[in-house]
Amino acid sequence: MKEFLHNYSYSSIKMFVNQFAISIFGAMLSMATSAAANNTLSIVVSVISILFYLFLIYTVAWEVGAKDRISVDIGKKKYRPHTGLLVSLVANIPNFLIAIVFTAFSPFKATNTVAGGVCVVTSVLTLLLEGMYLGVTTSISIGAKLLNTFWWSYFLIILPAMMVSWVGYYLGFKNKKLTTLFDYQAPDKAKKK
Repeated sequence: MKEFLHNYSYSSIKMFVNQFAISIFGAMLSMATSAAANNTLSIVVSVISILFYLFLIYTVAWEVGAKDRISVDIGKKKYRPHTGLLVSLVANIPNFLIAIVFTAFSPFKATNTVAGGVCVVTSVLTLLLEGMYLGVTTSISIGAKLLNTFWWSYFLIILPAMMVSWVGYYLGFKNKKLTTLFDYQAPDKAKKK
């Protein structure tokens, strides 16, 4: 575990910082569109923020996979296909803590003021760390309850980042890109090939 943290802590921190930055960006966009009282616009803006966040996670994981490929090829490391998932798991520790605390206290929030206060704090932390999902979780309802009132939604919003990180690492290790659309080649280099 110590070796894993030594090798991949920078990537996990980079994923977390990307998450925080996009969270603030997504929350601001969702708040701006929620004033229009149009749930569709709020959901669309939130989905765009989520996709941008997942793209940033993908690029970090792809770089980690590409670097690990070099280490595996020279015999410095063994191939571990789950590394991208583990890097994302470490980066998402604060999100898991928020989800666990909300799950533990939400059944008592209506009857206990301490539990209600803890749920308010977790909602604020969710806004800071998972703001890109704000438009989706506050616009979609199941029955009479908004999505952000269900305990499982706090766990569910962590899964896309973990899956994208896992796939990004694998593709980086195999040196395959999903983002060839964004690869720019100078005209003189393209002619030489």
